[in-house]
Amino acid sequence: MRARNCGSLFASLTLILFLLTAAQAQKTTGTITGTVTDASGAVVPGAAVKLINTANGSSRSTTSSSQGDFSFPELNAGTYSVGVSKPGFKQAVSHNVELHVADVTNVVVKMEVGSTEETVTVEANAIQVETQSGAVGTVMLGQQVRELPLNGRNFVQLTTLVPGAAVGEGFDNKNKGLLAGVDISFSGAPSNANQWTVDGANNNDIGSQRTILIYPSVDGIEEFKILTNSYGPEFGGAGGAQINLVTKGGGNVSRRRVFLWPQ
Repeated sequence: MRARNCGSLFASLTLILFLLTAAQAQKTTGTITGTVTDASGAVVPGAAVKLINTANGSSRSTTSSSQGDFSFPELNAGTYSVGVSKPGFKQAVSHNVELHVADVTNVVVKMEVGSTEETVTVEANAIQVETQSGAVGTVMLGQQVRELPLNGRNFVQLTTLVPGAAVGEGFDNKNKGLLAGVDISFSGAPSNANQWTVDGANNNDIGSQRTILIYPSVDGIEEFKILTNSYGPEFGGAGGAQINLVTKGGGNVSRRRVFLWPQ
């Protein structure tokens, strides 16, 4: 009986450890949400909404709710186009909707009365303000990582440009791995309280917690985001900053708009 109880206890502990490990996986995707309205500001339910990734042409579709809302969760960072259509209205298309890692981007689509063969095209704002959460963070784009001068081609050097970042006396941005540490304090937190991830996987050296194990090539980085305060419960494993890096996923179109709606 005692052996059976020990076996059950071991199985329970194993399950808890597995769940805790899975819970520490960081969010590497984002969400695009929106509301469909007409010219008067009234919501438009039942509209067909299509989302297109402009890098590879992949698409997803949904329908606006009774409140005119729509949502596309679990999207890779990138640039998207959002098209909306409904009988009795002109098609509405929003281009250049930028989505960054762990972001929630909101799109407001206004439809005009007319033929569905007509299209109203809108360019998204170059600067999109985060209004869905109170998280304080900074995004470093892949182009910045590749083109800014880096001594030793180490992306970690760019994290020191974030407001509130302070490096230790022995900070070395040229050496990597166990030869050096990422002794950077963000917003006054200890330098070993930060969580570094690559594509959602823990990148901290378990034990010291003050160095990272993988340094992706600057040419292979899509972008990374540094969350310093007020981030959500999906981030864990540390009480300091969350440095969330994603690598490139590839695409068949480079920085060009994909037109899949009538022009």
